[in-house]
Amino acid sequence: MDIITLLGAMCLAYGGMLILYYRLRTTEKRKELSYLMLNGIKNMRRGNLDKALIYFDKAYEYTIETNNMEEMADALYNIGIIYKEKGEMDSAVEYLNSAQSVYDELHDKDGSKKVTTVTQSIR
Repeated sequence: MDIITLLGAMCLAYGGMLILYYRLRTTEKRKELSYLMLNGIKNMRRGNLDKALIYFDKAYEYTIETNNMEEMADALYNIGIIYKEKGEMDSAVEYLNSAQSVYDELHDKDGSKKVTTVTQSIR
């Protein structure tokens, strides 16, 4: 009986450690994503479009890993804006359409509206 109790306690402790590990890992990914998005925005505002694009691309990759649809749409939108500013309209429209799809899936009317405004300014 003591062995069963001991094994049960060990399983509970192990389960608790796993939960803690995944929570910490998720928190780290959120912080990293925030860092990438913030630096992308800073660089975009400063006119460092190539550097901003690197940050937003990495942020987009994180959103795929974490399945963070809200940030995914924002990353795609910002990538589209950068391509628009660089004069690469085909790429801009491609990313903006992807952002539009994600915003629509999230039923985010404000996001959809801002994408529509930018897309109309391209055409």
